[in-house]
This record gives sequence, C-alpha cells and structure tokens, in this order.
Amino acid sequence: MRKREYPKTVLRKKMIKGTFWTAFALVLFLSVVAIVRVGNAGADAAEEKQIEEVKEEDNPALGVGAQSFAENFASEYFKWENTDEEIKKRADRLQPFLANGLDQQAGLAFEGMEHGSEITESQVWNVEEKAENTALITLQVQHTLKKSTPPDAKAVEQAKKDKKPLPKVKEEKSEPYEKYIVVPVKSDGSSYVVHKVPYFVPPAKKPEITSDTSVSEEGKIQDSKLQEEINSGLTTFFKVYTTGTQEELSYYTKSDEIKAMTGITTFKEVKETIIKQGDGKNEYKIHATVTFEENQSKAQVTYPYELTLVKEENRLFVKEMKNQ
Repeated sequence: MRKREYPKTVLRKKMIKGTFWTAFALVLFLSVVAIVRVGNAGADAAEEKQIEEVKEEDNPALGVGAQSFAENFASEYFKWENTDEEIKKRADRLQPFLANGLDQQAGLAFEGMEHGSEITESQVWNVEEKAENTALITLQVQHTLKKSTPPDAKAVEQAKKDKKPLPKVKEEKSEPYEKYIVVPVKSDGSSYVVHKVPYFVPPAKKPEITSDTSVSEEGKIQDSKLQEEINSGLTTFFKVYTTGTQEELSYYTKSDEIKAMTGITTFKEVKETIIKQGDGKNEYKIHATVTFEENQSKAQVTYPYELTLVKEENRLFVKEMKNQ
C-alpha cells in the first residue's frame, strides 16, 4: 500500500504547528523553573530574615525591658542618706534588683561618707552584649549630693535660755554631677537582675565630627529680578506657614506633607537665598536661611532650608521643603 502523501501546504502547516507547540512547551517549562527559583529565593530571604530576628530576640538583656530595668535600678542606687536606718532602707530597695549573693549595697560603702544623694536624670548611653542572656548597660546619670549639718549644741542651749527661736539644721545641696555607670544585667528570659557590682567608667569622648553647613554656589542663578520675585514669594509663604491655617497654606504649596507651624513660631525674615535651576524648566532649587521667633520664649532661631519651587501661571508654589 502506497504511503499517503500530503500536499506541501499541509506539511508546512503541520511543521509550523509542531514548532509552535514545542516552543510553547519549552517556554512553559522555563517559566515554571523560574517561578520555583524565585519562590525558593524568597523563602531563603524570609528564612534569613527570620533567623536574624530570632538572633536579636535571643538575648533579652539587650532589649528595652532590660534598659528600663537598669534605669530603675540606678534611681535606687543613687539614692541614699548616711544614717543606719536609711542605709538599711537602701539595701531593702536594692534587693529586688540584685542577683543572689551580690553585695546588698551593690558595692557602695558608707564609711567616711558625709553626703546623701538623689538622682536627677538618667539615660541609656550604650548597650553591649557580653554573653548569653547578659549585657553591659551604660547609663549617663546626673545626681546631686546633699548634706545636713545640725546646729551647734551650745547655740541651741543659749537660744533656749534666751527664749529665742532655735537654730535650724543647715541644708547644703550641690549642683548635679554627671557620671557614667555600667550596670551588668542578666536575664532568665522573663526578668532581669544585676548580677555583678556596677562600676563607673570615664565620660564618653566627644567624636571629632565637623558640621558641613556650607552650600556650594556652583550653578547659582544670577538674576536680580528672579531673586526679588523668589524672596518676595518666600516671605509670603513663611508668613502663612507660621500664622495661617493648613487650608491657607495649601494655596502656596504643591505638597500635603508641608504642615503649618501656627502657634509655635512666628516668621521674622528670609536672610539669605541661593537659587539654582531645578529639574524642570520652571522649577528652582532654593537654599534659604530663615529667622523665626519662638512664640513662648520670644527667642529667635535661624534655620537653613532647602526648597523646591515651581512656577505655574506666573505664581510660585513650594513643591518640597526640608531642613538642611
């Protein structure tokens, strides 16, 4: 039996059809592979993020709770009076903070001490991980020293004889002293203790950082008419910015993120401006130094701003504003 022969047009159609479905299957296969790879990559990234989050939670002694605990401890540590009764009260106050076996006064001795103390301020300065569930929390503390001097016994007797008011106890109080103290904190996962005696460290050294407040004048537009127009526009804007409502301010802006400062400061003057061309034809980048008056104290403050202005229908609008 002779094999059936197809016309050339039919063969061509079959070949095209076969090629199409083969290509389609290949594209489908590659798409599935790509989706699987992306899914795996996303899963890996999520897993890495989860591992990182677990790491951060692994040591509760680094957390906010431990830092609050250290500050609460410091408020009791720096509170004392040098009498037997008050020394005992201090030990009782410190007891809930201290690990079993640690010195009940957390290292502080009272022999020869003449002053009492009270804390005025504390803040967390540094947190350093040391071991599992353990951290060193450095606090910046301010505390005052106080001293009570009883009146002279002879003066008291004489006042009694003369039937005069008795001399009063003399109270002395120092200005706040600033100290840095390291509080060793350990956790069992749900609570915290000071597990070693706290100790003082030198003040943190001021970093050698220079403020870069200069603005390059490269590209500055030298156009007195434009300068006058923009200064006038900024003056109007800042007046409304400090005295107008949000609705009134919106008449001069192109951004809902610029919020009115009414009741906080009052505009005084635009002191300096550097005008540069913005991204668009009618857009300008402005570096402006502006003076305000703080409403309550009447103190004047001067702030550097970077603004983006756009000109539409012969009007200037503030598109963006940020403190430099």
